[in-house]
Amino acid sequence: MSRILAIVRDWFQNYLYFSRATICIQGLVFSHSFATHAIVSILITYLTTIWKHPHGQIAIVVMNVQDGVLDIMVIILAHIPRTYIGLFTVIATTNALYIIGLLLLWLSAEYMSEGTATRVFYGAMVLITLGEAGRWAALQEFLDEQYSREQNHAERTYDENLDKKDALWMLPWFIGAVIPLFLLKTTWPQIFMISTIAMAVSYLGFLLGFRYYFTYNMTNTEQGQDARPEEVNHLEQAPRVPEQTRSGNVWRLINILRKDERFLIEALAIWLAFLLAYGVVNAAGSTFFFQQMDNLDNPFDNYDPAVYFNVFASFSKYLISFLWNLIPRKWKPSRLRIWCGMACIVLCCLVASQVESHRLNTSSNTSIFWLVPQFFLLGVMEGLAIYGMIDFLVDRVSEVDKVMVAYYGSHTTDLIIGIGKILVGLSVLAFRGSWFDDNNLDASHLDKYYRALTILTSVVFFFHCCIAFYYYTKEELQDETPSSVTVEMVNNQSQPELNLPRHNVDNEFTKMLDETVGGPSDTYG
Repeated sequence: MSRILAIVRDWFQNYLYFSRATICIQGLVFSHSFATHAIVSILITYLTTIWKHPHGQIAIVVMNVQDGVLDIMVIILAHIPRTYIGLFTVIATTNALYIIGLLLLWLSAEYMSEGTATRVFYGAMVLITLGEAGRWAALQEFLDEQYSREQNHAERTYDENLDKKDALWMLPWFIGAVIPLFLLKTTWPQIFMISTIAMAVSYLGFLLGFRYYFTYNMTNTEQGQDARPEEVNHLEQAPRVPEQTRSGNVWRLINILRKDERFLIEALAIWLAFLLAYGVVNAAGSTFFFQQMDNLDNPFDNYDPAVYFNVFASFSKYLISFLWNLIPRKWKPSRLRIWCGMACIVLCCLVASQVESHRLNTSSNTSIFWLVPQFFLLGVMEGLAIYGMIDFLVDRVSEVDKVMVAYYGSHTTDLIIGIGKILVGLSVLAFRGSWFDDNNLDASHLDKYYRALTILTSVVFFFHCCIAFYYYTKEELQDETPSSVTVEMVNNQSQPELNLPRHNVDNEFTKMLDETVGGPSDTYG
């Protein structure tokens, strides 16, 4: 028993960290997690409720385009603080817009007519999209920087800091995801109100914590650029943040990729696979998967199952990521993690196709629990594929660039996936009526759509395996072949005596020439 208590105590000491600065930021992380799991991730169910079934496919188009624009905006907002302003300004601005968006949703659902609420929804979604993008672009990086500066981790490697920084983010994110499970009987106006109040309170706490933050202003001089507001005159006592956490931007990432043609081609091949496979399946998971619930038997009366399944998929993502990190590093190459993620994408489409075919061919009501495997695979594929891509990029750059590549590699991957989601939304709009039916889900051919996705993702998976195997074998051959520098060093060491006589002859000739002309030879040009 004492041994178990010691392990628990060591875990808390190693992975839990609290300070005045990080607590204020973690409060904002908690509110974001609550709003994401209770509202944003399942907004498709709200749209189908207020728009009814005649506009079901339009709701899917709207949500896919919104998700795609969100992913694209992340890299744009991430580039702004490094070029013009600071992370704090981006967070403060986007979160203010986020709160206004939630407030509009609350007011429209509570006090406005159905037609007016629908029109207000579009304006609210623009603000919420900017708030969500600002979180992924700046909030986690800002929390990481505060922790690094307070702990003075400038001399520690990327891998040494990674687990502790992840724990710093995951604790409030996990708590925020759990809370919606206890509010399932609340109505949409009530959940909008709770989210608005929670975001407003945490945002106020974030602003009040400004005096405890280490901020970096792009317009400041080197003397005052890295201090807390009350410590500008005492910079020698302020911990320094590693330069790689704020140096460079997306263009630096591109330059790093261009230096190694093999690295660049393989990264582009993986991103293409994400565009054609991951983005498409993720778009289906955030829309069609939730629409399937309307035609399945829900044993929990007066409870919205969408929250359960959304939180379940999120937990699956972090659980598989946690389990993967327990494997020794030498046994888990980044290519293998991406490969497993791509395989889960194919399995997710296959399972979804079989579930939908079973529902259509069964006369009795099908239980909603048939959707559990596909939501589980939806979370697992993200925990493996997305984080595997980040590992792939980070493992192939120098230590000084790892933090920057981790951030911008993730943002670039989001950009690629966002483009895929927009293409899915446009394709649903193009085939509306002929393939996707507005009035009847049974006539929308979802089983055939999932089957088509299974074929597409299988082809992409095969293509990815071929590319990965080709570059893996090429790396193995290169590791076994001596480099040109090594060969030249060996040759020079094996024949040292051949250079010595020629050197002596040259020296003697130069000496005789100097004596003949009566001065140094270089005097005469």
